[in-house]
Amino acid sequence: MASFLDNLRRMAGFAPKGGEPAKKKDQIDRVGAFGTLYAQWLSCEDEAQRAEIREKMLKVLPDTLFLAPMCYEGENPEAEVHDRDLHATLGAKRLYALNQHIVTRGNPGYRLAKHADSRRVHLRSLVYHKTKEEWVPLFTDFTALLPVFGQKSRVTVISFEEARQMARPYSGLVVNPGRNAVKFSRDELNRIK
Repeated sequence: MASFLDNLRRMAGFAPKGGEPAKKKDQIDRVGAFGTLYAQWLSCEDEAQRAEIREKMLKVLPDTLFLAPMCYEGENPEAEVHDRDLHATLGAKRLYALNQHIVTRGNPGYRLAKHADSRRVHLRSLVYHKTKEEWVPLFTDFTALLPVFGQKSRVTVISFEEARQMARPYSGLVVNPGRNAVKFSRDELNRIK
Protein backbone atom coordinates (compact mmCIF):
# COMPACT_ATOMS: atom_id res chain seq x y z
CA MET A 1 0.00 0.00 0.00
CA ALA A 2 1.40 3.40 -0.99
CA SER A 3 1.84 6.01 1.69
CA PHE A 4 0.37 9.49 1.50
CA LEU A 5 3.85 10.92 0.79
CA ASP A 6 4.45 8.40 -2.01
CA ASN A 7 1.15 9.44 -3.60
CA LEU A 8 2.17 13.11 -3.38
CA ARG A 9 5.55 12.32 -4.93
CA ARG A 10 3.84 10.43 -7.75
CA MET A 11 1.43 13.32 -8.41
CA ALA A 12 4.36 15.75 -8.60
CA GLY A 13 6.17 13.47 -11.05
CA PHE A 14 8.80 12.23 -8.59
CA ALA A 15 9.58 8.63 -7.76
CA PRO A 16 8.23 7.15 -4.53
CA LYS A 17 11.04 6.46 -2.08
CA GLY A 18 12.90 3.39 -3.26
CA GLY A 19 10.81 3.13 -6.42
CA GLU A 20 10.91 3.87 -10.11
CA PRO A 21 10.06 7.36 -11.32
CA ALA A 22 6.40 7.97 -11.94
CA LYS A 23 5.97 8.50 -15.72
CA LYS A 24 2.90 9.40 -17.67
CA LYS A 25 2.35 7.00 -20.56
CA ASP A 26 1.62 9.85 -22.97
CA GLN A 27 4.85 11.58 -21.97
CA ILE A 28 6.87 8.38 -22.50
CA ASP A 29 5.32 7.91 -25.95
CA ARG A 30 6.29 11.48 -26.90
CA VAL A 31 9.93 11.25 -25.75
CA GLY A 32 12.03 11.43 -28.89
CA ALA A 33 8.97 11.99 -31.07
CA PHE A 34 10.24 15.37 -32.25
CA GLY A 35 13.48 13.81 -33.50
CA THR A 36 11.59 11.10 -35.38
CA LEU A 37 9.25 13.65 -36.97
CA TYR A 38 12.15 15.97 -37.77
CA ALA A 39 13.92 13.15 -39.64
CA GLN A 40 10.70 12.40 -41.56
CA TRP A 41 10.28 16.09 -42.39
CA LEU A 42 13.86 16.31 -43.70
CA SER A 43 13.46 13.29 -45.97
CA CYS A 44 9.99 14.20 -47.26
CA GLU A 45 9.71 15.89 -50.64
CA ASP A 46 5.92 16.20 -50.85
CA GLU A 47 4.86 19.64 -49.57
CA ALA A 48 1.45 18.46 -48.30
CA GLN A 49 3.06 15.65 -46.30
CA ARG A 50 5.70 18.04 -44.96
CA ALA A 51 2.91 20.33 -43.73
CA GLU A 52 1.25 17.39 -41.93
CA ILE A 53 4.55 16.36 -40.33
CA ARG A 54 5.14 19.96 -39.27
CA GLU A 55 1.78 20.06 -37.50
CA LYS A 56 2.70 16.87 -35.65
CA MET A 57 6.03 18.43 -34.65
CA LEU A 58 4.17 21.39 -33.16
CA LYS A 59 2.13 19.00 -30.99
CA VAL A 60 5.15 17.20 -29.49
CA LEU A 61 7.30 20.28 -28.89
CA PRO A 62 6.11 20.72 -25.27
CA ASP A 63 7.76 17.40 -24.30
CA THR A 64 11.02 18.18 -26.09
CA LEU A 65 14.32 19.36 -24.63
CA PHE A 66 16.77 21.38 -26.65
CA LEU A 67 20.29 22.73 -26.34
CA ALA A 68 20.74 26.46 -26.77
CA PRO A 69 23.72 28.78 -26.72
CA MET A 70 23.29 31.24 -23.88
CA CYS A 71 24.89 33.97 -21.84
CA TYR A 72 24.15 35.48 -18.47
CA GLU A 73 22.76 38.96 -18.04
CA GLY A 74 25.54 41.50 -18.29
CA GLU A 75 27.80 39.29 -20.40
CA ASN A 76 28.71 40.12 -23.97
CA PRO A 77 26.84 37.51 -26.07
CA GLU A 78 29.55 37.69 -28.75
CA ALA A 79 32.45 37.04 -26.36
CA GLU A 80 34.10 33.63 -26.44
CA VAL A 81 33.45 31.65 -23.27
CA HIS A 82 35.15 28.39 -22.36
CA ASP A 83 32.56 26.91 -20.02
CA ARG A 84 32.14 23.12 -20.09
CA ASP A 85 29.14 23.12 -17.73
CA LEU A 86 25.81 22.20 -19.23
CA HIS A 87 23.41 24.62 -17.56
CA ALA A 88 19.94 23.11 -17.08
CA THR A 89 16.89 25.32 -16.65
CA LEU A 90 14.20 24.50 -14.09
CA GLY A 91 11.83 23.28 -16.81
CA ALA A 92 14.53 21.08 -18.32
CA LYS A 93 15.20 19.29 -15.07
CA ARG A 94 11.79 17.56 -15.06
CA LEU A 95 12.31 16.25 -18.61
CA TYR A 96 16.05 15.56 -18.45
CA ALA A 97 15.98 11.96 -17.18
CA LEU A 98 13.77 10.85 -20.06
CA ASN A 99 15.52 12.91 -22.75
CA GLN A 100 19.18 12.86 -21.68
CA HIS A 101 20.23 10.22 -24.22
CA ILE A 102 18.81 12.35 -27.04
CA VAL A 103 19.94 15.85 -26.13
CA THR A 104 23.51 14.85 -25.17
CA ARG A 105 24.28 12.92 -28.39
CA GLY A 106 27.68 14.05 -29.66
CA ASN A 107 28.61 15.68 -26.33
CA PRO A 108 32.31 16.66 -26.48
CA GLY A 109 32.70 16.70 -22.70
CA TYR A 110 30.13 19.07 -21.22
CA ARG A 111 28.92 17.99 -17.78
CA LEU A 112 25.69 18.94 -16.08
CA ALA A 113 26.45 21.90 -13.78
CA LYS A 114 26.50 20.90 -10.13
CA HIS A 115 25.20 24.22 -8.86
CA ALA A 116 22.47 26.44 -10.23
CA ASP A 117 23.44 30.00 -11.05
CA SER A 118 21.04 32.71 -9.91
CA ARG A 119 21.90 35.07 -12.76
CA ARG A 120 19.31 35.65 -15.47
CA VAL A 121 19.82 33.59 -18.64
CA HIS A 122 19.57 35.07 -22.13
CA LEU A 123 19.46 32.88 -25.22
CA ARG A 124 21.68 33.94 -28.06
CA SER A 125 20.03 34.83 -31.36
CA LEU A 126 20.80 34.70 -35.06
CA VAL A 127 19.98 37.30 -37.70
CA TYR A 128 19.05 36.11 -41.18
CA HIS A 129 20.80 38.59 -43.47
CA LYS A 130 18.28 38.44 -46.33
CA THR A 131 15.25 39.22 -44.15
CA LYS A 132 16.99 40.97 -41.21
CA GLU A 133 14.79 38.83 -38.93
CA GLU A 134 16.21 37.75 -35.57
CA TRP A 135 15.53 34.17 -34.48
CA VAL A 136 16.41 32.14 -31.37
CA PRO A 137 18.34 28.98 -32.32
CA LEU A 138 17.66 25.64 -30.62
CA PHE A 139 19.50 22.41 -31.26
CA THR A 140 18.36 18.81 -30.99
CA ASP A 141 21.80 17.66 -29.82
CA PHE A 142 25.51 18.53 -29.80
CA THR A 143 26.02 17.15 -33.32
CA ALA A 144 23.78 19.98 -34.58
CA LEU A 145 25.05 22.70 -32.18
CA LEU A 146 28.83 22.33 -32.55
CA PRO A 147 29.07 23.10 -36.31
CA VAL A 148 27.23 26.40 -35.71
CA PHE A 149 28.55 27.63 -32.35
CA GLY A 150 31.55 25.41 -31.64
CA GLN A 151 32.68 25.14 -28.03
CA LYS A 152 33.00 28.88 -27.44
CA SER A 153 29.61 29.56 -25.88
CA ARG A 154 27.79 28.64 -22.71
CA VAL A 155 25.21 25.95 -23.39
CA THR A 156 21.90 25.38 -21.66
CA VAL A 157 19.51 22.46 -21.72
CA ILE A 158 16.12 24.09 -21.99
CA SER A 159 12.52 22.98 -22.26
CA PHE A 160 10.57 24.07 -25.28
CA GLU A 161 8.16 26.10 -23.13
CA GLU A 162 10.95 28.14 -21.56
CA ALA A 163 12.56 28.75 -24.96
CA ARG A 164 9.21 29.82 -26.37
CA GLN A 165 8.75 32.38 -23.58
CA MET A 166 12.27 33.76 -24.11
CA ALA A 167 11.72 33.98 -27.88
CA ARG A 168 8.63 36.21 -27.67
CA PRO A 169 10.44 39.42 -28.74
CA TYR A 170 12.00 37.63 -31.73
CA SER A 171 10.67 36.30 -35.05
CA GLY A 172 10.46 32.80 -33.58
CA LEU A 173 12.52 29.70 -32.92
CA VAL A 174 14.75 27.97 -35.45
CA VAL A 175 15.69 24.37 -34.77
CA ASN A 176 19.10 23.27 -36.09
CA PRO A 177 19.87 26.40 -38.13
CA GLY A 178 21.59 25.77 -41.42
CA ARG A 179 20.62 23.56 -44.36
CA ASN A 180 18.32 21.41 -42.19
CA ALA A 181 16.66 24.26 -40.29
CA VAL A 182 13.02 24.19 -39.34
CA LYS A 183 11.57 27.55 -38.31
CA PHE A 184 8.61 28.04 -36.01
CA SER A 185 7.28 31.58 -36.35
CA ARG A 186 5.92 33.60 -33.45
CA ASP A 187 2.37 32.96 -34.73
CA GLU A 188 2.90 29.19 -34.82
CA LEU A 189 4.41 29.23 -31.33
CA ASN A 190 1.41 31.16 -30.00
CA ARG A 191 -0.94 28.40 -31.26
CA ILE A 192 0.75 25.70 -29.16
CA LYS A 193 -1.03 24.87 -25.94
